[in-house]
Amino acid sequence: MQRIFPIFLIFLISCSNLEKVTLYDAEIKSTEGINGFTSINIFSSGGTDEVWGNSNKLCNPMSFSSMDASIDYSLNNMGSSNIESTKADFKVDLPTVKVKDKKGIEKNSLHIKTDYPATCDWIGMGIGWDGWQGKDLTNIIEGAAIEFMARVDEGPIYNIPIVFILEDYSANQCYATASYLGIDGGMVTNKWTKVQIPLPTFSYNQHNIDLSNIKQLLLQCYDKIDIYIDDIKIVSHKHKYKKVDSSLTVVDTIFPIDIFSSKLKSSLAIDNKYCNNFKLKTSPNYNDGNFINVHILNDCNWKDFIISWNNWLYTDLSSSIYSVDLQFDLKISNLTSANITFDDYSGKKMSVNLLDYVKHDNKDWQQVCIPMKKFPIRNSEINLKEIKSIIFSFTENTNLKIDNIKLTKKI
Repeated sequence: MQRIFPIFLIFLISCSNLEKVTLYDAEIKSTEGINGFTSINIFSSGGTDEVWGNSNKLCNPMSFSSMDASIDYSLNNMGSSNIESTKADFKVDLPTVKVKDKKGIEKNSLHIKTDYPATCDWIGMGIGWDGWQGKDLTNIIEGAAIEFMARVDEGPIYNIPIVFILEDYSANQCYATASYLGIDGGMVTNKWTKVQIPLPTFSYNQHNIDLSNIKQLLLQCYDKIDIYIDDIKIVSHKHKYKKVDSSLTVVDTIFPIDIFSSKLKSSLAIDNKYCNNFKLKTSPNYNDGNFINVHILNDCNWKDFIISWNNWLYTDLSSSIYSVDLQFDLKISNLTSANITFDDYSGKKMSVNLLDYVKHDNKDWQQVCIPMKKFPIRNSEINLKEIKSIIFSFTENTNLKIDNIKLTKKI
């Protein structure tokens, strides 16, 4: 007893200094949120009327899955074939959304899968989180991000072809995409990968959206995709990229417009530490500075490089597009297939086949000229006031060099 007493005395003394905390107090501290914003959890599991999909089953990419972001399925090589997943039968009657499930499963995550059928006008889903109440994002818009966990069965993938849309209760919308910069490690694999979309990257300054009354988050697919998404939430985030202009728009009127010439501007995939398919190089026999060396190898799945010549700002080409040519210098060692694409911030794209504009028997440097009117501008419905980037896409075994990419105007 003499040995136990000192220990018991110490325990009594330490208890006297403990602060009394009630269960209610603990709950208040855990729900403080960000800058007073508490509607931070967008999706962690299904089963409520907050999650809805396109009423047209062909155009509904979403089903619930029992896969859980807290489990690393790559450890035992488990894929979707071993995981129960089912489509949900949705009846969407806005503003009231009713969800009826065909059968009960654990709705731990979202399975977004579509072959992107041409007959669908809209392929997507929505989440009216926090009981469909209006969410006020005004105090956190500059210091927060939408974060989620993502994985694929096959892979890896370096781009998530989904437009994330915030919509207010007047049906106004603003958009953002999950770029390479926000994907942890630059790619989504069969391990759960963190993805962040900073709120400042949404186009709220371009559209008359009421940030104090946000209704829901929409996910719109703009290409084929097969991905699992879980734990969607809003987190504190410091956006490290400079916000240049309040309107987020650059109107290009001074020609030629330099896209690439020796110095690289905002881009994806070039000089990438995860992939060697695209590199900035120079040569003793080449006196025009750096060029982009394209050598598509089998050990890397990234076969596109992307350049945003205005640092990811909206680029307005609407006033002059039909009198503009895309020009660049090209030296081909091996080329069997290639496309050039312009895309906008809603995911719409217009493309041409590069092979239609090159001299295949020329192994020296040649200048390629493609009139912009040759792109399917009308059929693509691309928004020429919100151009995002230019994309060069290739296939395996491509070997070539590109330089002096620019837009020129006919006199």
